[in-house]
Amino acid sequence: MKEIKLIKISYHNFKGIKDFTIQPDGKDIHISGKNAVGKTTLFDGFLWLLFGKNSSELTKFNPKPLDDNGQEILGLEPEVEAVLSVDDKNVNLRRKLSEVWSKPRGQVEKVRKSDKTELYVDEVPYKLKDYTTYVDSMIDEDSFKLITNPMAFNNLKWQERREILLSLIKDVDDDAVIKETSHPDELKQMLGDHTAEEQRKIIAAQRHKLRGEIDGIPARIDEANRAIPETSSTSKEMLQEMLKTYHEQINDEQANLQALSTSTGSLDARNKKTELQTELNSKRASYQSGFQLTINNLHDDLSKLKMQQRNLQSELSMNQQTLDQLGKTQARDMETKKRLLDEYHKVNSQTFDEGSLTCPTCGQAYPKEKQDELREKFNTNRSEQLATIVENGKDIAKRIKDNSTEATGLSSQVADQKAQLKTLIVKVDQVQVEYDKRESAIVPFEQSNIYQELQKQILECNQQIQSGAGSNNEAKQAVQDKINKVNQGIADVTNEIAKYDTADAQQKRMSELKDEEKMLKRTYSELDKKSFMLDEYVRTKVQVLEKRINSMFGIVNFKLFETQKNGELNDVCEAMVDGVPYSTDLNNAARINAGLDIINTLSKRYQVTVPIFIDNAESVNRIIETNAQQIKLIVSKDDKLTAKVGN
Repeated sequence: MKEIKLIKISYHNFKGIKDFTIQPDGKDIHISGKNAVGKTTLFDGFLWLLFGKNSSELTKFNPKPLDDNGQEILGLEPEVEAVLSVDDKNVNLRRKLSEVWSKPRGQVEKVRKSDKTELYVDEVPYKLKDYTTYVDSMIDEDSFKLITNPMAFNNLKWQERREILLSLIKDVDDDAVIKETSHPDELKQMLGDHTAEEQRKIIAAQRHKLRGEIDGIPARIDEANRAIPETSSTSKEMLQEMLKTYHEQINDEQANLQALSTSTGSLDARNKKTELQTELNSKRASYQSGFQLTINNLHDDLSKLKMQQRNLQSELSMNQQTLDQLGKTQARDMETKKRLLDEYHKVNSQTFDEGSLTCPTCGQAYPKEKQDELREKFNTNRSEQLATIVENGKDIAKRIKDNSTEATGLSSQVADQKAQLKTLIVKVDQVQVEYDKRESAIVPFEQSNIYQELQKQILECNQQIQSGAGSNNEAKQAVQDKINKVNQGIADVTNEIAKYDTADAQQKRMSELKDEEKMLKRTYSELDKKSFMLDEYVRTKVQVLEKRINSMFGIVNFKLFETQKNGELNDVCEAMVDGVPYSTDLNNAARINAGLDIINTLSKRYQVTVPIFIDNAESVNRIIETNAQQIKLIVSKDDKLTAKVGN
């Protein structure tokens, strides 16, 4: 492991420090003084020497001394020089900011230009690029920041912290994690060539799309319902009969027109026939309307009742399906609850193996401190496992309770709907019987005395026309007018029949949409199940990762995921000390020691140690040990900076 230690560092005209030298010779050192006398400035100067930045990561900060008005004091040039030991070999680094003045031609006063940065390695002048390369050869800037400042790691974004932690360990074998879940076969098949995160994104996208489609179906059903045209009180079957009659009339009238064109029959006979045919149609319409009026109200009532029956059956089917799905979900959750309870008893019944307190090699008992450590580690691991099982059990119990409440309400609703449907079916049957009874009582017009009498008179006119003579122009025009009127009737009836066809098509469309909604909800339910299995997989994997990562630290434990209100897992990265979160409730002393613990681990990972600057070190009663040199900055009553080598 590479060791970088601070042997000596001198500050000259750097910010508020005129001249100050520290010579720890690679040992730990305490630097004390009142607030605002320059303790943090010492760390700024060290970082400025190496990287040209202060401790706040700023490159555009002013290292020059300032007067009481905040103005630069000209002529005082900042300079920091240090001797570092790199694997027991000393190197001298120096950075200086020199003022540059020039006197333009024709002017008396000199003009200040941009300051010049002077860089030296073992008193050899270096260009900025070469100096940066040299420093990076000792340790790159990003790694240095993380292991010289106890606060640096936890000041990173949580995503960056998480990425660094995961890089400390080898990835967990997916197959091993899958075997620990309650649905290993389904989970392995579902993941396939995708990672769990990729599969979660796929499912989230599918659920989002399905939810949009499900939410859009009621509007589409309403659109289809509003597209149903208002039909006449005359039934479709009756309209079709009327259309058939109209076509028969057209054929008759066209035959009459043809006969008039070739016949020399009596005009009176032709007119009489036309009048009789008009009367026949009028009597037919009156006759049919008379019977139709007797069943129109029953027809309307029957249509409304059947619509209510279809709607109620659809709602009942959807509620029953939802109730069945809740039952399946409850069964799965009860199995999971039982498995968690068994697992809790199993873990809770575990006892410490007293045999592990003896060294397997020499057969002697471990020292008491080691024995206490082994017992504490066993109890901690068991407590963590029990806490995780209890948390999962609470989630399952809440879902069981919520689903049970929903199922109870839905069962009551289904029972009410079944009772309503039974009553409605009886009522539909009663109205249908009455409607069929009255409809069967209708006598066709062709069997009536009126029809027979008028047909007899028309036949007599036809006989007169065949034997008569005279002009047929008026008769032909009258027949043509009749044909035109009948054609209009055909158009009107055809339009009414088309409305019935449109209504049937829209009813079919509404039924198809309801079936589609059921299918989409089933698919959505399956995605919920997959999402639950993925959450279980991720939870299991993260628990393994957390355990491996946390085993690398002394006092810090990392929380790498949290459960959201909707039950899904969310990636996080929060340092914890004795269960207290770093970012919210941890005091400054604990934060410093947590940072030092992290530095110890990162130093092993990067295989390098560098001097650690510990600001506000006076707030910590016992600073944990580090392999790296510690430079402790302490607030004291001293009016000037005071350095003391040693612990």
